[in-house]
Amino acid sequence: MMTMKPLVTVYITNYNYGSYIEEAVESVIQQTYDNIEIIIIDDGSTDDSKSIIDNFTEKIILYRSIKKIKV
Repeated sequence: MMTMKPLVTVYITNYNYGSYIEEAVESVIQQTYDNIEIIIIDDGSTDDSKSIIDNFTEKIILYRSIKKIKV
C-alpha cells in the first residue's frame, strides 16, 4: 500500500514587498518536503512584485492580485 504525503499549502501575502518575495518563494521551493503548493495573495502592489512572482509560475499554484477600489 502506497502512503501519500499530506499536501502542505504555503500562503504568502504581499503588498509592495518585491524586495522580499523572491527570497520567500525560494525558501519554500528549497524545502526537502516535496508535496507543497504555493499560493500568493497580493494586495494590489505597485512595485515590481508581479514581475518577480512571474519568474516562479511553474512553482506557484495561484497568484491573486486584489485591486483596491476607491469609493
